[in-house]
Amino acid sequence: MLSTVESPERQATDGPEYIFNPLPKQDTFIFSESKFPAFIAGVGSGKTLAGCVRAVIHLLQGRTGMIVAPTYPMLRDITQRTLFEILDGMNLHYTYNKAEGVIQRGKAIVYLRSSDKPDRLRGVNLAWAYLDEAALMREMVWKVILGRLRMDNPCAWITTTPAGYNWVWDQWIDRADPNYEVIHATSRDNTYLPHEYIEDLVASYSEEFARQEIEGEFVAFEGMVYKEFSRDYHIQDFDVPDSWQRVRAVDYGYTNPFVCLWGALDEDRILHIYYEHYQSKQLIKEHASTILSIDDRAFSWTVADHDAQDNAEMADNGIPTRRANKEVIQGIQKVKARLQEQPNGKPRLIIHPRCVNLIKELGMYRWAKQPQGGNVKEEPVKENDHACDALRYMVMEIDHGGFVLV
Repeated sequence: MLSTVESPERQATDGPEYIFNPLPKQDTFIFSESKFPAFIAGVGSGKTLAGCVRAVIHLLQGRTGMIVAPTYPMLRDITQRTLFEILDGMNLHYTYNKAEGVIQRGKAIVYLRSSDKPDRLRGVNLAWAYLDEAALMREMVWKVILGRLRMDNPCAWITTTPAGYNWVWDQWIDRADPNYEVIHATSRDNTYLPHEYIEDLVASYSEEFARQEIEGEFVAFEGMVYKEFSRDYHIQDFDVPDSWQRVRAVDYGYTNPFVCLWGALDEDRILHIYYEHYQSKQLIKEHASTILSIDDRAFSWTVADHDAQDNAEMADNGIPTRRANKEVIQGIQKVKARLQEQPNGKPRLIIHPRCVNLIKELGMYRWAKQPQGGNVKEEPVKENDHACDALRYMVMEIDHGGFVLV
């Protein structure tokens, strides 16, 4: 019997009994008999809820499985929370070991994992697995999961909004494997959403991004800025030794995301982006508290957009900042140079897989379309660029500022 940490036995005792009336597309996905169904849909379409309902059905059947999200914060704040709401709302008895990320009901176990630590996905035998926001994960995660499906009648499913023509498109669309079923939905299919939710998204998104995020379509973004970026080449697992020099970069936002990137330079001046904070609608003091809690080691500097009015408050909360060099085109060229393969076969910019928002933005950051005729300055589209801006600030401070390791 697994030992338990925090709430050795959880059971909902207050509130109404959990009632779930699935939307038509959710219902099709939940009860799909395909071996590998995928719910590919726009934001707010109820993907995670449908994926967790499938998981609970298998748990009630006494089958052991695993739920995977791209990062631990996404697992904790979205997928896991949805799962607990279902279990508690149904008044189900189960144990939860927070330290080990394990739910147990009878002999059935649910392992809760993040894909940024793929080694934690190994070593268990599963009857089922569920990957939430799978398009933000590397294909290796799916391959590792397939290798763990060793019990009777194994199955696995994903829910995701597309993120370009990546491995999800290859596996579920391009290969036309009959074991891989696609259930497609748009954000508009969720009739429980407020009408203004869709209107606000449409007003703030470009046509291409709306097709991806609202319509749930696979989109090839034209005019990519960082054509050198490769998920297979630039995304790598690594640890940060104490000898590496650490830096941070901040792009402010409230309605738009506030972004902080953590970087470390090795002895060869290769920049490793090893963590990100990407959050909207929080106060500066809340962001500062989170940043200080992530890594308590010494940082050489934190560079930020000093056109914003938030630097004094950041300093008051323990994070003094340097003024960022905001030359857009020059900064882009310096980032592109770091992405290029060097004579030794390695890039000078490596990104940890847990930095899912930076990775997603790099794959969508694109040049604005130029009108016919005229002499218009080339510039990127100001959309989904907050992590890209923070990365540019950091690279400019390192390269243009003559950064020297000590």
